[in-house]
Amino acid sequence: MPARAIHPEDKLRKRESILDAAQYLWVTQTNRLSSMDALAQTSGVAKGTLYLYFRSKEEVLLALHERDMAQFFERMMARTQQAEPMQAEDLAKLVIDAINSSPTFLPLSSVCMGLMERHIPQETAIAFKEGIHQRLNAALQAVNHHFPTLTLLNMLQAYALILGLWQLLQQNSLDQDLKLPSTYCGYLINEENFLQVLHDSLLTLFKGLLVSPEFTE
Repeated sequence: MPARAIHPEDKLRKRESILDAAQYLWVTQTNRLSSMDALAQTSGVAKGTLYLYFRSKEEVLLALHERDMAQFFERMMARTQQAEPMQAEDLAKLVIDAINSSPTFLPLSSVCMGLMERHIPQETAIAFKEGIHQRLNAALQAVNHHFPTLTLLNMLQAYALILGLWQLLQQNSLDQDLKLPSTYCGYLINEENFLQVLHDSLLTLFKGLLVSPEFTE
């Protein structure tokens, strides 16, 4: 096993390598991240060392989700700082790029909502939510230079749309097992067209919000 990290930068690299291993397990194993033992073996970290960073596999998943969200907000901030004015298309593209760049971005967005209610210590869940809220506020302030009327509620509406379409996609296997007719609404979203449907839906939402009289008076 590698030597235990001592310096802060070494600890950060170690933590990132653990999260990389967790993401690998999530993508490649049918039972996802099954245990801390599996993560210790895949990451090459002693189990005792692993528990110094994360107290449970649920905390690992939450940290992985937090990393995905941090990267999304970093991309958003970077785009807002470009001289070229942003369009509604840019907002939709940021979401699609985040999904394409991380295979855990959408699955953990859904999973972690339940984890924080049942399996995550309250202080950890609160710290996560506070961190996301701070990043969201900072990103919104930056986006408002391009879209002065965009609000936190609008961002929440977009997030609900993303998760809602994702949940519909997850129902496809059940729909097929039930042998429902091809006209059933569940078949309108599938693995092949999901990103295009999501992109078009987000674009419609943002365009509607940005031109709505309620937000332009």
